Amino acid sequence: MNNKMKAGLGVLVLCLGAYFMSSSDGDGILEVSVMELGRKDLTSQVVADGVLKPETEVKLSSNNTTYITDIAVKEGDFVRKGDFLMSLDDRQQKAATTASKASVEAAKVNLNNAEIKRNRQEELYKKGLISDQEMENTNSSYASALSSFNNAEARYIQDEDALSKLRLIAPQDGTITFIDGEVGDLAQGGMFNPSVLLKLSDLSKMEVYVNVNENDIADIEINDAAIIEVDAYQDQKFKGVVKEVAYAATTSSGGSQQQVTNFEVKIQMLEVVDGMRPGMSATVEIITEERNQVLAIPIQSLTTPRKPKNSEKEKKVSLSVDTDAPSDADKEKWGNRSQSMSGKTGRTVVFVINNGVAEQRVVETGIVGERDYEVTSGLEEGEKVVTGGFVAISRELYDGAPVKIREQSKNNSRSSRNRG
Repeated sequence: MNNKMKAGLGVLVLCLGAYFMSSSDGDGILEVSVMELGRKDLTSQVVADGVLKPETEVKLSSNNTTYITDIAVKEGDFVRKGDFLMSLDDRQQKAATTASKASVEAAKVNLNNAEIKRNRQEELYKKGLISDQEMENTNSSYASALSSFNNAEARYIQDEDALSKLRLIAPQDGTITFIDGEVGDLAQGGMFNPSVLLKLSDLSKMEVYVNVNENDIADIEINDAAIIEVDAYQDQKFKGVVKEVAYAATTSSGGSQQQVTNFEVKIQMLEVVDGMRPGMSATVEIITEERNQVLAIPIQSLTTPRKPKNSEKEKKVSLSVDTDAPSDADKEKWGNRSQSMSGKTGRTVVFVINNGVAEQRVVETGIVGERDYEVTSGLEEGEKVVTGGFVAISRELYDGAPVKIREQSKNNSRSSRNRG
């Protein structure tokens, strides 16, 4: 692009900016866009990003620190319950198990001998041929032999269980989604923080874990419907439902010094397709509320209360907007319309056009849709509400201001109503 083209483009941008920033014509009359207030279906939703995770995931590890000797599967393999997956070096554990078994046999022999001696001593004791002390010593010896046998048997059971766990078997049907290590690698084991060697996941049932900001978490409830978009499956939407909502918050810096507080929400996917994998990115729209055929206004139509330019109107609007108790004149002017705001947006107003004049109207709002607010009071169907421009709504309009409706915007609003 040459310098002349750049200069021309700069002038065009400045002209367009001046045009859109200006909301009045040469006579000083404000030019605005309007729409006729109508009804539509509104949906309030919370949008959050997250990742896919299997509903059921089993992590397999070793109790002992030893070497991997065989791997029978690879990532992505589907296995059945009971299938062999991996084996670990079991030579030391086999030796320990053999020794434990020998100890059990020796303890069993000692127990049998002690039992025979006790039975013989009991017969002699009944005949009065041995003393009480001798009988007590015999019973004590038997009890000690029984205890030694039980300890040896318990040790053998432990060693046998440890030996069996060096051969990893699938505890359920599923897909291998993770393998750590190769044959010959050392597997870290133990009771505390052992390394995960395999992950076995049921990919037929998936969940989406999302972090929801603390400002939105109060709107979410169990069983709320959700629409899920998975990045790997563009142009497809999947149904879901809120399964769990965390009660404990997590905080993060969010790339700045300010702490961000979120709550984890689990979304159960009601539709799962082949090829979905744990860790895939997803965006979830949680539907918190729905309203059918309610009065709705565009979000940009809402603004803060503004005083009129002449003192008489200023006094009236001050009573109706700045206080919670409207005067009789205000009641006559506004009829049965609510003068207070209990909606999420706080105390706000819109401008309605009557016979070329802007009328400031206090409104009460309900749920917030994607582009619209539900109006619960303050407006009636068919009234013309100002929707643009931004400068006029946010700064220039006032109660009683003369206005001119933009023809193009009027046509656009009519076509939008026809599409609705």
